[in-house]
Amino acid sequence: MADKIELNKNFIETELPVAPPLYVSIYLMTLLVGQDSQKVAEKLNATESDVLRAWAYWMDRKVMQKEGAKKTPEKRILVSAECPDYSPAELAMYAKNQDVKRLFDSAQQKLGKFLSQRDTSLLFSFHDWLGLPLDVIDTLLSYCTANGHKNMAYIEKIAVDWAEKGIDTVEKAVEYIEIRKTGFRAILQAFGQNRPPVPAEEDYMKKWLWEYKLPVEVIKIACERTVLKTGRVSFPYADSILRQWRDAGVKDAAGIEELDKAFAAKKNQQNQTQANQPAQTTQKPKQNRFINYTQSEWDFAELERLEREQREKW
Repeated sequence: MADKIELNKNFIETELPVAPPLYVSIYLMTLLVGQDSQKVAEKLNATESDVLRAWAYWMDRKVMQKEGAKKTPEKRILVSAECPDYSPAELAMYAKNQDVKRLFDSAQQKLGKFLSQRDTSLLFSFHDWLGLPLDVIDTLLSYCTANGHKNMAYIEKIAVDWAEKGIDTVEKAVEYIEIRKTGFRAILQAFGQNRPPVPAEEDYMKKWLWEYKLPVEVIKIACERTVLKTGRVSFPYADSILRQWRDAGVKDAAGIEELDKAFAAKKNQQNQTQANQPAQTTQKPKQNRFINYTQSEWDFAELERLEREQREKW
């Protein structure tokens, strides 16, 4: 452990005013004890995830070097589908962190109950396992409880969904909530529906909004065209339209208009090509040595006369 540490003047003037306070503490402690994430976390009553994220921040800012680190700070990746379980002793240690303690207190108020050991373990896992910041978890709790969902299994499902979508700031969380609130309703209204979506419909809308990354206005146009074309609500049909638009790089209504013009021009060119082709002449039926005239030329009266003549000869 170092006897003393030195701080660059530029760090104090430039970095210190804008950096998160916890990240500053982690940086100073790292200078003191070295790049050992577990030791730094224990000294500050923080989590190793906090330490790794702080190191990544300082490396991006070119304040820290990667060399010598016992654990390379990387973006958290969910390796296991199973949520870890923390012991009461671990949770008590983590709760010494005032931000973690505030989250537990806030959750208790929002859920309207005393938190069990399982509840606190699950909440803390959202931060340590999923990598969600504590203020984002608090926003998530407000969102779920405001909609009447206080079941921890449901809250865990939403937390995993947010982590997979990269919702790692309060700003992103607020934007996501607003899109779900107004965007889903707008999409259903474009289908002529005034009702909550069923889960399968939600899956389609999530895909359009967050996987395809299409604006609500573009999605609404696809829904309206689906109804006009099929006469019914068809999320798969709308998905086929939106997938083509996504692949074509459509970002707004103007992009759709350009695509429509290009399609119309191509169609018109095909029609002109067909119109300029010479008309095909009707082929005559093939003739052979037994029949040298078509059926339409048969003279049935003449045939009867020939047949009578033949009988008279007999």
